[in-house]
Amino acid sequence: MLETLIQYLDQYEELFIMIGVISAAVFVLTLLLTPYLLGLMPVDYFSSKRKHAIEIKSVWDFIKFILTTVIGIFLVLAGIIMLVTPGQGVISILLGLFLMEFPGKRELELKFIKHTPTYKTLNWLRHKAGKPPFNR
Repeated sequence: MLETLIQYLDQYEELFIMIGVISAAVFVLTLLLTPYLLGLMPVDYFSSKRKHAIEIKSVWDFIKFILTTVIGIFLVLAGIIMLVTPGQGVISILLGLFLMEFPGKRELELKFIKHTPTYKTLNWLRHKAGKPPFNR
């Protein structure tokens, strides 16, 4: 049994090293990008008075929509991976969800922000970016 495990590990050694390197790179990337991206969000993002309608009026608006969606999907996937590897998995998933557009997104965001530890963590990360805390 132990010999079979050792053979398996030897056979896929390069793959495990590659996964480790990618995990470390994503970890560092999220450490650097998360406060910055949270800092880009307006202070009143979670305010009940704020409207979240998507308005695509030009090609640039469409490109921005596509880029934020792609970045959001990447962050959600990276966050899921970071749940079992080193990294800020939950925060990356939240940030990815905030960037994407999908039905029920607003209700999900408000549910997350009402969770006090999540709210405090997001504001701590905004503080790291030199930004004021979110309004609830």
